[in-house]
Amino acid sequence: MKMEIKIPGKLYIAGEYAVVESGHTAVLAAVDRYITLVLEDAPKNELKIPHYEDQVTWKTGEELKTDGEHWSFTAEAINTVTAYLKAQGISLTPIKMTIQTELIDASGFKYGLGSSAAATVAVVDALLEKFAPNTDILTRFKLAALSHLVVQGNGSCGDIASCMYGGFIAYTTFDQEWIKRHLPYESLDWFIKNDWPALKIERLTMPDWPFLVGWTGKPVSTGRLVSEIQLFKQKSPAAYKQFLDDSSAAVQKLLAGLEKQDQTMAFEAIKENRRLLQNLGLQAGVQIETELLEKLAQIAVDCSGAGKSSGSGGGDCGIAFLPDSRAAEKVKSAWQETGIMPLPFRTGQVSIKK
Repeated sequence: MKMEIKIPGKLYIAGEYAVVESGHTAVLAAVDRYITLVLEDAPKNELKIPHYEDQVTWKTGEELKTDGEHWSFTAEAINTVTAYLKAQGISLTPIKMTIQTELIDASGFKYGLGSSAAATVAVVDALLEKFAPNTDILTRFKLAALSHLVVQGNGSCGDIASCMYGGFIAYTTFDQEWIKRHLPYESLDWFIKNDWPALKIERLTMPDWPFLVGWTGKPVSTGRLVSEIQLFKQKSPAAYKQFLDDSSAAVQKLLAGLEKQDQTMAFEAIKENRRLLQNLGLQAGVQIETELLEKLAQIAVDCSGAGKSSGSGGGDCGIAFLPDSRAAEKVKSAWQETGIMPLPFRTGQVSIKK
């Protein structure tokens, strides 16, 4: 048996930083740049990522223990799904997995498309398609989210949801303290069977407005920026709470604008979210909107659209919505003149071929 799993990368549209807090919502888009995993039957278990040149093996039904950080997310995903399948009484056989990525540029820089999340989802989907193909998507999300949290230790898992569901989604973060409280002593099966407080994942139908992505050419460390904002949360809890409340209002306004196909409402919500992130950065002493991201957004505004940083900011990508194709072409030309690379992304979807 041989199968190919393609998992899209992700970009945040709105709700960044607030979404790391339980019960807060973000809008995300999956894009058509993929992690591709090929799974096939083999004499022994083997994981190969050509980007890293080496490969690892492990005994069937046992944990994969590796050296090197670049294996951590995929190894934990393998171990989590293996534990789940064994608990279900499902027999395992040796497989070979080979993972290729499009989520970096030719020189090795990451675009900020959630490569670790996409790799985690690819492994979870591949193993479940092989050994338990009727597993529902929420169970797959929970397994991927748990394995990701074990490695990363924090985060909303919005990137996991985006890579798992594809397309545009509204994602509301589960109660992370509830997860942490139960993780040491509850089984995987318990987490699968119980509802996760506050978790909500909703697929969105997007209006036919041009959606653009621009890359600043500067990769960033999301973990570092999020940690700095968490320090601000501890020092200025009232200001941080105000940011959360205002972010929720802006995201709900965006969702209403998208549902009604009201460009004015949706574009204003994007602009409000941008202003909130700018203010958060100023208050926390963190550069969320860099000079290039500021230009990216302003060019979109000058062409009657709306733009902002995507994700943690500090570099990586920015996004923009425009009223029509003519405005979109003007924005792409202006971005290029400014040193911003328009990325030819479209909406990404999960693909499984057997």
